[in-house]
Amino acid sequence: MIGNSTITVERIHPEHFNIIEEAIQFIDSPSLLGYHTPAYMTALTKVLDDNPLYLVAFFEEKVAGFLPLLWRTGKFGTVINGLPFFGPNGGPVLTIVGFEHAEAVVNAFCNALEVLTSDLDAISVVLYTPFLFNPVIMQMAFKPDRIIERFTQYIEIPGSPITWPTRSRRAVARAKKKDCLVRTGTTNDLSELLEIYKENCRAAEIPLKPDEYFYQVVNNLCPAGIARFTVAECNNEMVACLITMQCAKTVSYNVPCSRIKARTFQANSLLIDEAVHHFQRLGYKYWNWEASPNRQHPVYEFKQNWGSLESPYYVLLRYPKGLNPFADVTAQEISSAYPFYFVIPFDDLERKSAA
Repeated sequence: MIGNSTITVERIHPEHFNIIEEAIQFIDSPSLLGYHTPAYMTALTKVLDDNPLYLVAFFEEKVAGFLPLLWRTGKFGTVINGLPFFGPNGGPVLTIVGFEHAEAVVNAFCNALEVLTSDLDAISVVLYTPFLFNPVIMQMAFKPDRIIERFTQYIEIPGSPITWPTRSRRAVARAKKKDCLVRTGTTNDLSELLEIYKENCRAAEIPLKPDEYFYQVVNNLCPAGIARFTVAECNNEMVACLITMQCAKTVSYNVPCSRIKARTFQANSLLIDEAVHHFQRLGYKYWNWEASPNRQHPVYEFKQNWGSLESPYYVLLRYPKGLNPFADVTAQEISSAYPFYFVIPFDDLERKSAA
């Protein structure tokens, strides 16, 4: 146990994840995402075969918050990530008690993480500031060696009827005019989901998620209510798919994909419209689009067409042993040794090699 007289932090391993399940029932923060849940952590561990744990903060014996972490030992040493694979969604989540002492709780997390870093002899530690949370609080506590400033886009889901901006409203109308229909996806749809997803990633030169990720989502996370999988069909052919992750107030836009030959049908827009209305009925307040490459990218423009807002977040990196462990190391070697982890910005490696 690590901490002071009022705030302590414990490492919680899978056999005690029930502590997180219980705490989640009393969290009403937009920062709590489906990615933070033990169900997601368990599924991700089956995909990555890594070491999951939570740092859990207590204030006078009440849970004040938790921070999900995974770590892996590879060729160059051990690395720690706050939720690898979908990093921008990580970061600590605070309970009502935690928010009353936010700076002290975040400081306690960072102190506990420093001890864990030493115990694991880690060469890289990467955290992401949470969704709709002041990133400066974590920056001050974590004292990173490198900060990468990013942004996420999101929609505030109203309690009143939704009217989309013109371009998205017309896209949804076009899909309906083409007689596209939305239904819930099942295990039987997995092969087509993977086919469409891989077609999209290869066309855009985006790294592929493992097939096992999708099997975990559809077979385990959807039944648990952490994920939702829908498909759009036109003329009895599946033309688009959408996976979301959700918890508390926030829905995350996890995997969208559509057949390239059928993109003019705007079926992905129909899936988004259906999903937002579905979660509106369930009382969700935020649709989290997650990160975009930059503000000039077509993905950014697509999200803006739905009336999106922006919120900053930071990628915080620490190198406990300096950059010496990365001397003469290539980006390919990092990717091979630590798949789906953010270890070091590859442009840093390139600049180091050039020097």
